[in-house]
Amino acid sequence: MRSGSLFSVGVFVAVCASFVCLGFGQAPFIPPHVPGTFGQTHPIPPGVKEGENKINNQQTDPPSKPRRVPADPAKMKAEAAELRELAAAVPDAMDQVTKGMMPKDLDENLKKIEKLAKQLHSQVNQ
Repeated sequence: MRSGSLFSVGVFVAVCASFVCLGFGQAPFIPPHVPGTFGQTHPIPPGVKEGENKINNQQTDPPSKPRRVPADPAKMKAEAAELRELAAAVPDAMDQVTKGMMPKDLDENLKKIEKLAKQLHSQVNQ
């Protein structure tokens, strides 16, 4: 085989390879986007768009407010009395703290005071 024909075969192969590479390097065909189709490639049937608009424009009722459960006056009064008793004991406990003695139930009573105050506050503001 002659070197000239070998060269022409090599050029032919290189040209063919470049055309193949260029063809595969292109992006795949993507049909143009039609507004409102959301990626669909088929046309929208008549009346569908009007139906969507009707559904989207409907007035909706606001969610109903939950019913308030009336607070039990007897329970509130009992909680307030307990809160008063616990709060009355705090000044004496603070006197002991300033003297360097920590009452064993002080922390527990303060937490009860906080809890009762929150409960009463939420019941009053219902």
